[in-house]
Parts: sequence; C-alpha cells; structure tokens
Amino acid sequence: MKARSGRLGEFVMTVFLLVIGGAMIYGAAVEPLVGEVIVNLISIPIASGLFGAALIMAVVLRWVGCRCKPKDSFIQFTSEEGSVGISTKAIQDFIVRICKEFAAVRDLDVRLVKDRNALDLALNIKVVSGNRIPELSMVLQNRIRESVRESLGIDEIRNITIQVKEIVGDPAKHIETEDPQ
Repeated sequence: MKARSGRLGEFVMTVFLLVIGGAMIYGAAVEPLVGEVIVNLISIPIASGLFGAALIMAVVLRWVGCRCKPKDSFIQFTSEEGSVGISTKAIQDFIVRICKEFAAVRDLDVRLVKDRNALDLALNIKVVSGNRIPELSMVLQNRIRESVRESLGIDEIRNITIQVKEIVGDPAKHIETEDPQ
C-alpha cells in the first residue's frame, strides 16, 4: 500500500507542479491576463494558504513514496522437486563474500542479469597492484561458478564478466613483499 501512495504522491506532485508552472509560463509569455489572475489569486491569503498546503501535501506524498522500500526481485529456478526463488540481493551478497576471500580484490560491485533460463553476472572490481589479472579473473570466475552452483543450486550461469575498474596500491611495495631477495 505504501508503494501505491508513493506513486500517487509523485503523480500528484508532478501534475500539480506542471499545471502551476505551465500556467505561470503561459501567463508570462502568451496571455498576460492569466499571469495577473495567478498573481491576484496568490495575493489572497486563503488562496495562497491553500496553494502552500497543496505544495506541502505533494511534497509529503512524494517523501512517503521515496521512503518505501522497493520490492526485492527474485530469480526463480525450477528443479525436479519444485521452484526456488532467491533474491538478487542475497545472490549479490553471496558473491561479494566469495570475492572477499581473495586478498587481491579490494572492492567490487555485482550486477545480475536474468535472461530466460540463464544468469549473467557482471563484476566491477578493484585489484591490488602486482597481481596477474588474467589468472585472478579465471580463478575468481571458476570459484564463483562453483560456489553458486554448490551453495545456491544455481546451475544456469552463462557468463561471468569481470571488469577491473581500478588497480590500487603501490606496485613497488607488493613486489618487495612477494620477492624478498
């Protein structure tokens, strides 16, 4: 119910502001008499009070709508035993935990795309300098695919795309610590 009132508030506020704004522009640019009528209405205390109350109500309805938590989207998978739905948030959190096992991964963002009977994963990661990105990507992809299959029961992972958005850290420090000769 809250989501509907939020959408209603957004709609009411948008229509209200469009009508008032449109009337003011029309009054200023096309028909000065309309502009004078609007100014005269706003100068009447009761009319300006109603106008202010309507604006406040529109803002409150919009604010209530923004506070509504969006519904979690679920990815449904069917097996011989029945159907299972896992929220996209739960899958993203699970993948983040897997990636945190790798010291070379500093930060990441996970996106899921459900396409028919398969799931595509897109990871944007920050990698610590001094690591071999091709090997890291391959091991990370295999670990994610295996863990999601075993722990969540999701076999239909089509693509795991990894994009390195940043390489962090000082390469000289990492090389020194890895090779103490």
